[in-house]
Amino acid sequence: MAGAKKESKTARASVRAGAGGAGGGRVFGDMKRFTPLGGGFCYFANSDGKNLHLKVDSEELFGILSAIEGADRAKIDAEVAELAGKFGARVPAWKTLSEKLTAGAGELAEAAA
Repeated sequence: MAGAKKESKTARASVRAGAGGAGGGRVFGDMKRFTPLGGGFCYFANSDGKNLHLKVDSEELFGILSAIEGADRAKIDAEVAELAGKFGARVPAWKTLSEKLTAGAGELAEAAA
């Protein structure tokens, strides 16, 4: 992860707020993993507990999301689709990311068959 930056105070606070103020333990079951920011950037709560500050249309974010499998992948796809619907008009990168993830999932399903 060459472009990943150090976790900021804002990122840590947003994860704590999303975890219901728990602060210590991180549960990703129902927690949102994206915090959209202005200018086409977002914080992504990675499974290792670190928040990555990434550009939505970056190949690094797409690569991280593409590697996620199983139930977590379905949650990620749903969250990205929700953000694309909410912010897609102002930040087209969300819509593009949603389309790329959907196309990538289709290719994986074809390869498995």
